[in-house]
Amino acid sequence: MLDDLRRLSARIGRDIEQVQAAGGNTSLKDDGLLWVKASGLWLADAEAHETFVPVRLDAVLRGIESGSPDPTAGAVVTERNPAGLRPSIETTLHALLPHRVVVHTHSVRTIAVAVRTDAEAELERRLAGLAYAFAPYRQPGLPLTLAVAAATGGRSVDVVVLGNHGLVVGADDVAGAETMLAEVERRLDAPLAEAPRGDGEALRRVGAALGLKPLEGHVLDGLATVPPRLERAAAGSYYPDHLVFLGPRATVLPDDSAKARPIAAAAREDGGRLFLVPGVGVLLDPDANPGADALAACLGHALGRVPDDARLNALTPEEEAALMNWDAEKYRQGLARARGLGREA
Repeated sequence: MLDDLRRLSARIGRDIEQVQAAGGNTSLKDDGLLWVKASGLWLADAEAHETFVPVRLDAVLRGIESGSPDPTAGAVVTERNPAGLRPSIETTLHALLPHRVVVHTHSVRTIAVAVRTDAEAELERRLAGLAYAFAPYRQPGLPLTLAVAAATGGRSVDVVVLGNHGLVVGADDVAGAETMLAEVERRLDAPLAEAPRGDGEALRRVGAALGLKPLEGHVLDGLATVPPRLERAAAGSYYPDHLVFLGPRATVLPDDSAKARPIAAAAREDGGRLFLVPGVGVLLDPDANPGADALAACLGHALGRVPDDARLNALTPEEEAALMNWDAEKYRQGLARARGLGREA
């Protein structure tokens, strides 16, 4: 079944509407072991490279129950992990759920609902009849696992929507997990609203003057050409990988290189990597981690599916700081940079 999981992982890892860059993770429970995606690796590579780490399931569960700050410590089966990979940040969540197969994605359709202030009401309407739970945002890792435990309250659920984060589904086998994933996607689907095209020539001109990389395409254009999307993108970050790959918020730049230069420089100094020129298009810091362009497209997909009158929850400054100063996240970013340079992680 692990080969089946590898195939599914690679498929969803190549689908930018499900997984972007190193985001998302999958797992399989088998004979007392939890095979879980390694931290920082890409699901898209699951068939080409060793991507899963074996951990002792009972050890992780005991760690959760005892209140250990790191329930995965000492749980990795080192003799079956020759590359020394580190298990996913979300290993405790995979262990907690009783299903044999668990799939966690950053589905743009789910994010488009999970960032809304009325997410719970929307989910009640759209997921009626499914065994599901909604867990408000918590920092990935053990805090998120404990939030999911509280949200399920001991109930058996097959779907968990994570506020400001993504989607988790579980099943007895890989085919069942894929079917459940498709059903939730169908129910949460919303059309990607049309957007005026940007001005590619002007975008390339501004990008060249500022040393920034133009990102072109209809999904991205909408972030700069549709005022509500631009305002939301500039208002904050909405989910962990947005912050990690793109910085705290998009920076709006004028279509005048001289005026834009000091604004862009200050934003880059503060960690900003995504730039919007109203009516023109989207620019990316070329020094951003590999995969940042996929996260920019994720933002375009998600905000393009949010109604203009919806109210959104952005991550708070405290939540942003906790993520950016987290050692586990710094490790994952390091692996992302290594992959971009063509090195083995």
